[in-house]
Amino acid sequence: MRIAHPRVNLILVVVAAAVLLAVRAVAQEGHPLAGTWYGDYTTGKQATDLTVIMKWDGKSITGLINPGPNSKPLTSAVMEITPGKPAPQGEQSTSGIPPVFKVRFEVDGMTFEGTLKNPVAGNRQLAGTWKRASQSGTFQIRRV
Repeated sequence: MRIAHPRVNLILVVVAAAVLLAVRAVAQEGHPLAGTWYGDYTTGKQATDLTVIMKWDGKSITGLINPGPNSKPLTSAVMEITPGKPAPQGEQSTSGIPPVFKVRFEVDGMTFEGTLKNPVAGNRQLAGTWKRASQSGTFQIRRV
């Protein structure tokens, strides 16, 4: 039986950790809206499931709703960011004003407008209102 030198074990551990960190960094998504979102939109008391898949190609946001045989492509998607203001020097960071991420997307005659919460966290949520002709209601989706 051969016993490995302690220095070789250390090198193997460091290399393995570096590879894991590199893989994790590559897996990060570069745009706050990219990914699959799931939730619902409501009309009065009736809730309807909603799945939205959004992609960022470096220039525009594309995607579709409710993937499957009846899916519909997004006809328009826009995100506008209102910059926040940092906390004054010497004050707690919570006294600053965070940026606001407003999102609007259209699909199949429906317009969804909402605010993105936790735009850089794993628990992103998009909530707001939707409208189609004389119908309207609220929606809430979260990235899965």
